[in-house]
Amino acid sequence: MSALCVLLTGYEPFGGARVNPSERLVRALARGRPPHPRLRLAAAVLPVDRRAMPPALERALRAHRPDVVLGVGQGTGRFAVDLESVAHNRIDFRGERDNGGHCALGEPLVEGAPARLVSRLPLAELAAALRRRHLPVRLSRDAGRHLCNALLFELLARHPRLPSAFVHVPLLPSQAAGRARGEPSLPESVSRTCLSALLEELARRPPATPAPRPVRSRAGA
Repeated sequence: MSALCVLLTGYEPFGGARVNPSERLVRALARGRPPHPRLRLAAAVLPVDRRAMPPALERALRAHRPDVVLGVGQGTGRFAVDLESVAHNRIDFRGERDNGGHCALGEPLVEGAPARLVSRLPLAELAAALRRRHLPVRLSRDAGRHLCNALLFELLARHPRLPSAFVHVPLLPSQAAGRARGEPSLPESVSRTCLSALLEELARRPPATPAPRPVRSRAGA
């Protein structure tokens, strides 16, 4: 059986922070022994810049030609590792600016694209399998409206036959302590165990590659 190449993307630190757990995690996973013999892992750390991120992603896709992409990003306020199943066609920085100094005011990411797109990876099944292994993993349908969501939407909209998903990991304990806001956190070792287990489960479930389907908005949503 041929190797399954998984591209792991993380993000650089932002907002004045000196560390981003996603950067540390994807680099460590790509350097280490793959959690399943079928896997071949590659890593790319992307800029927290709405203009520079998409071309950086395209360069990583051309360089590694992956079979699956798993984006990883910092999930401030989250207490578990969240598997993001839905990408929204909106970007909104809520008054803040990215590392390139750009703002975002709720405009579409891709003009004319659906309001939402859904990952075709079996994320509900994967989340359930990981919870059976007593890991703090949840299925999420809200990736926010920052660059984590933008990355997933970019992949689903522009590369619909490439199986893709996004994973939010909580703050590191040192980050949460430094921010002193009582925010939840998770040790890096626990987040890494969750990601390794996710990759292992993915290797056992070869992903299908049909185009993602739009999510119909429910009345009042």
